[in-house]
Amino acid sequence: MLGKQRSTSDIISNLPSYIVENILKYLPLRDAVRTSVLSRRWRYKWVTLPQLVFDHNLFFLNSGDWEKIKAIIYRVLLLHQGPLVKFELSYPPFGSCMDIENWILMLLKKNIQKFTLRLDVNSHYEFPCQLFSFLQLKRLNLCYCVFKPPPTFKGFSRLVDLKLCSVSIAPKMFEQFISNCSLLEQLRLSYCTKFDFLIINAPNLKHFFFCGTLKSVSFKNTPLLAVVSIELFSLVGTVKRPEEEADSDWVKFFQCLPAAIEDMHLDRPFLEIHNDVPNEDPVVEYLQAQDFSKFSLNQLRKVKMWSVSGVECVTPFAKILLAHSPVLEKMVILLDLDNFDEKGAAMLEEELTRFQKASPKAHACPWMMSILWRQDIYYYEKGVAML
Repeated sequence: MLGKQRSTSDIISNLPSYIVENILKYLPLRDAVRTSVLSRRWRYKWVTLPQLVFDHNLFFLNSGDWEKIKAIIYRVLLLHQGPLVKFELSYPPFGSCMDIENWILMLLKKNIQKFTLRLDVNSHYEFPCQLFSFLQLKRLNLCYCVFKPPPTFKGFSRLVDLKLCSVSIAPKMFEQFISNCSLLEQLRLSYCTKFDFLIINAPNLKHFFFCGTLKSVSFKNTPLLAVVSIELFSLVGTVKRPEEEADSDWVKFFQCLPAAIEDMHLDRPFLEIHNDVPNEDPVVEYLQAQDFSKFSLNQLRKVKMWSVSGVECVTPFAKILLAHSPVLEKMVILLDLDNFDEKGAAMLEEELTRFQKASPKAHACPWMMSILWRQDIYYYEKGVAML
């Protein structure tokens, strides 16, 4: 009987190594470290963890004691052994500091593949140039930072996913940086530097998401691009520049859309450039003039459009997309509750049902929501870096 008790009590120490590793990998870091008290065999199991995530689980536990938090991070990094696939530091209570630079230096030999740094809203931390020595990086996620690669930097050759939120960027430098990341598949820019014209040269790009202020975007070499989402706060230059010149930039946007586009989300300012003279919108005119047998709508399956003040620009645009998208499945037009009532939404839905549809599966409908509701859904669907 005693032997059975002994063997049963020691089951946790006799677990196969791969099970132990999986248990530790899915625990919050502070709990993974605590497993060192389970037995002698477990004492240093956590030091070979493939990922280190310093987030609210650690900071809440030690809230107010900044120096203790920093000491914990230093100790974990010093004790860690072997390769480190993922490192994350999310919203530390002390904002940017010299310690972050030291931690990055300590990671140089770890072959980091996934790196996340989300700082406090009032911080704009400029990375040390050593960050750009992480040549094994596959995923990079930055929030409230200054992104400034050194002039000699040739890009992350293995990078597939880049998320930047509230990051200060030099637009020309950024375009060059993107063109040097030839394996990039997903690019998300949220609340970053105001761009004039953004040129994307990324042959493996599949998902592009932009939220901010922009004149136009051009997809120079993106044959695999399937999902495009553009959320504009305002159109840079529409007040100072002639409207027809500003609008022609968005005509170029449609001219360069690749044939692989399946999902398109266009926000309110994009569609309401000429709210008072909708029939003169050059984007609509351009689409109306196209030979759609050679145009890039043959793969379009989902469309979401957002309108605040009216549907004058949305409806002709919707009509064209419905008539020339043979595999379209769903079109949603988001309407602001402050400017539309149920009667107006019902009239729009009736109008949409009368439009010619190239796809027998196409379903188009308005969806009424407040701006706050929209923001909640936007953050939920897009998984913006700052959340």
